[in-house]
Amino acid sequence: MHKRLESDADLFIAALSQTPVSVLQTDAEGVYCEVDRGIIEKFTNKSVRLSTIMDEIAYYYRDDGTIFRVETN
Repeated sequence: MHKRLESDADLFIAALSQTPVSVLQTDAEGVYCEVDRGIIEKFTNKSVRLSTIMDEIAYYYRDDGTIFRVETN
């Protein structure tokens, strides 16, 4: 099961608990696909900074249709 992170509180809890977050964006056909995964290091009302599983830093905009989600039990 997955939980979509939509509010600042959702993102804050995921960052604080260092829960791995999946990042999904649409492909050329409009289908959502996972493009990255990592731990939220910082977020603003416009973007999310992620430390990825490849030990890189990635930035994603929150208002361009990007979905952030976590796995729940």
